[in-house]
Amino acid sequence: MVTKLEALYNVLLPIRVVSFNDIIEKASSIVKVVPNRRYIYRKYVNKLVENGKLERIRKGLYIVLSPLEEPEKHVVDKLLIASKIRAEYYLGFHTALEYYGAASSLYNEAYICVKPNDRFNPFQYKRFSFKPVFVKAITFEIEEKHYQNSIVKVSSKERTFIECIVRVQYAGGWEECIKSLEGLRGLDLEKLVTLLHKYKNDNLFRRTGYVLELLKKRSPFYEHVDDPLLNEIQSHVKGSPRYLINRRKGILHKRWKLYIPEDFEEKLRGI
Repeated sequence: MVTKLEALYNVLLPIRVVSFNDIIEKASSIVKVVPNRRYIYRKYVNKLVENGKLERIRKGLYIVLSPLEEPEKHVVDKLLIASKIRAEYYLGFHTALEYYGAASSLYNEAYICVKPNDRFNPFQYKRFSFKPVFVKAITFEIEEKHYQNSIVKVSSKERTFIECIVRVQYAGGWEECIKSLEGLRGLDLEKLVTLLHKYKNDNLFRRTGYVLELLKKRSPFYEHVDDPLLNEIQSHVKGSPRYLINRRKGILHKRWKLYIPEDFEEKLRGI
């Protein structure tokens, strides 16, 4: 006879990483009474933790351990944990590049994009750090992906491209950013240009044009970047020149009206 505790564990096991809300949802189909959160925690969650079947990551978030699995030998899935911290979120920047298999390096950080009122304190679990990045728009160009028996929300490739070159610090800096974008296959360039118009940011047109032109020389995934596309982007570059890197003087790129640090492309040749 399977107990309710065992039944709950059996339905949680395939999910691997669960929030307390996940546990409540699954318990509602097993516990006959209307599940009281305190009751579920005391009667089920506490016992599963004591029995070594759940391991607490942080308040309200748990790893579901396989039978006989030792907690210290559990292989942590950074993306699964990141996807369970907030209901309204998406995985963005370098974390999205990692999801798409494009990241040049695998980072111990995970960037979870949330609205400011959904903020959470950065935390660490084993070797991984989980950090919020505040964004205004949480729903457009976000894709739901099947991943490890769960659904994760990830910025589209086009939004990932744009956000990485706007907030480069979350893409690992310029060198890591360019090297990773080189491997971002399947970018829809028409969709990318449409997104540029939504941002209504003159500097973004400059950066996008410059980076696309650079990537066309470096990666076969950007061979379809042609002059009509670059001319369309260039037509929206107005006003006086800007700096690619804030306060870093350099040589003026006349087409994109950007000051590029003298050693910028030289450094990229070495990666």
